[in-house]
Amino acid sequence: MNEVSDYLRNLPKDERITLANIRKHIRSLIPGAEERLSRGVPFFYYKGKRAVGFRSSKTHLSFFIMEGNVLHNHKSALSGYNYSSTVIRFTPQHPIPDKLIRKLVLARVAEINTQIQVKVKT
Repeated sequence: MNEVSDYLRNLPKDERITLANIRKHIRSLIPGAEERLSRGVPFFYYKGKRAVGFRSSKTHLSFFIMEGNVLHNHKSALSGYNYSSTVIRFTPQHPIPDKLIRKLVLARVAEINTQIQVKVKT
């Protein structure tokens, strides 16, 4: 087992199920992404960059996109959620729909691809 599996195994059942679903969805959207803990938070790395992550806190669950403008660019899709420039907060009772996870993850992958292309050109 890897460290993210260990992280999930230690969560309360409702949180574990919700975050495991997000994990499974991310894996299907970014096959081959490296999955590891960063400061205790599960993250998926795509082409060496942190793409997205998730975690459990005392009062909520979190979905992270730590860099770039993805959440800012999709803020109209985030109504009903408590969010900032890098995180969406939610609960197992009000999870983020798979359709929104898909939109955000693919936007982050596209953003990383663009960043890499710009670096190659400069």
